[in-house]
Amino acid sequence: MSRTSKPADVTSHPDWCAPDRCGHLVPPLMTHMARRHRGPMHRVGDTRAGGLIVTYLIGADARTPLIAVHATCRAGNAWAELPLPQVAQLVEQLRGLMKQAGGHQGADDE
Repeated sequence: MSRTSKPADVTSHPDWCAPDRCGHLVPPLMTHMARRHRGPMHRVGDTRAGGLIVTYLIGADARTPLIAVHATCRAGNAWAELPLPQVAQLVEQLRGLMKQAGGHQGADDE
């Protein structure tokens, strides 16, 4: 007698992986994200007010995780999967913009 299917490989999940979102355990959110670990989502903004940014960690087994950034606004949707050095560069650019703006929070300007 022979088996018709392979036994499932045992998957170890990184500490940051969210079991309710993991591509190894639930259907992927998007086809390009199949079989990737996904961490909890962090949201900034309000889609009704002008835009929303969602970030989370993603990663395949035995690879350095990436940070996924999804941006939604009235003009459409976009996303990027950034390696950690690019995320550090983005953070520094945002800090620089905050300094230029005088660190004002809650401004109503778009």
